[in-house]
Amino acid sequence: MPVIELNLSDEVYRRWREFLGSQQGDRLVEAGLLGDWVALGFMNKVNDYLKLGGPPGVETEEERRQRLEAEARRKLTKLQKRVLPMFDENETVTLPEICRVLGILPQDGQALTQDWLDQDFLSHASKTRDDSPTFVLSRSWQERNLAANRPSLHAPRRLHFASKSKPGPNEG
Repeated sequence: MPVIELNLSDEVYRRWREFLGSQQGDRLVEAGLLGDWVALGFMNKVNDYLKLGGPPGVETEEERRQRLEAEARRKLTKLQKRVLPMFDENETVTLPEICRVLGILPQDGQALTQDWLDQDFLSHASKTRDDSPTFVLSRSWQERNLAANRPSLHAPRRLHFASKSKPGPNEG
């Protein structure tokens, strides 16, 4: 039986090994079609691969994570999207602060924050501030790529007044 040797990246090789362990991979191995199936599939699609620069729909683990995080951010309600930037400035926020930003009454804010606690958007913080309970983003939201919501976290900070000034008459 002829053998074809391929050079693969570590990522593609890892994904290939995962496929071989899958139910579909097992079926192809059992039927004795795996090698032929892969070679024929590639030959049938080679023109598409050349046009696209690779097989379509190949999603890396990082791309998948980013896609899921973007989907999660899109699913946030308008009110959650308005509260999320509050965590840019403070690690914790209070109920009165949330009510003020959203323009709602404290009773409505309390019901809303309880819903968000139940939905795992917020968590109780261990401290109080101004005799009010404080909230933090839930662990699942802290683990998401919040830099997409807060691009300023990774931007180099440069104060507008810290730019080099023009030399004075006695300087240089």
